[in-house]
Amino acid sequence: MSGIAFFGGTFDPVHHGHLIVARAIAEHRGFAKVAFIPAAVPPHKGQTHAVGEHRLAMLRAAVGAEDRFDVCDLELARPGPSYTFDTLGELRKRFGAELHWILGADMLEDLPNWYRAGELMDRATFVIAGRPGWEERMDEVFDKLSRRFTPEQVDALRQGVVPVPLIDISSTDIRRRVREGLSIRYLVPEAVEHYIHEHRLYLPAQA
Repeated sequence: MSGIAFFGGTFDPVHHGHLIVARAIAEHRGFAKVAFIPAAVPPHKGQTHAVGEHRLAMLRAAVGAEDRFDVCDLELARPGPSYTFDTLGELRKRFGAELHWILGADMLEDLPNWYRAGELMDRATFVIAGRPGWEERMDEVFDKLSRRFTPEQVDALRQGVVPVPLIDISSTDIRRRVREGLSIRYLVPEAVEHYIHEHRLYLPAQA
């Protein structure tokens, strides 16, 4: 095993789906580590619900003593929007030119709208993690990507698809359940559940 794969996202909050996908990709591609990078200001999602300090703490609690996972605060430490193009530029300086970036299939269709998307494709090898129901639309998505990226870039994305367990857990649903007073047990690591309740995250504004 060798190399690191970087997994960017808001992780608002991190949940078991993120961790299962990360481990599946590490095992499938033989990565020694997967480093989670929480975004400070995600340009495509707007403001996060929990501040960076909390999301970083939840990630660290989630990975615990798991020696195959790590957490990187690179984007939280940088002002302005968290453009993946800039992040990969900084990672290249630290780790060299061969970078691997994990991307959920649900984000793949929006990739042409990312900052400096064409150049971005040449800064890293993208590893695509499938999401529930995505396989049915895969050909349609790649057809749309072919209108924006070169044939070589689209082929690289196709080659990057990794079979992962289709875990239908979402941070949006977890936040909703917290707001409604429902249990999030088994959806997030126990340490993350405790952190959310201890810091009263995701509750209605009047709570």
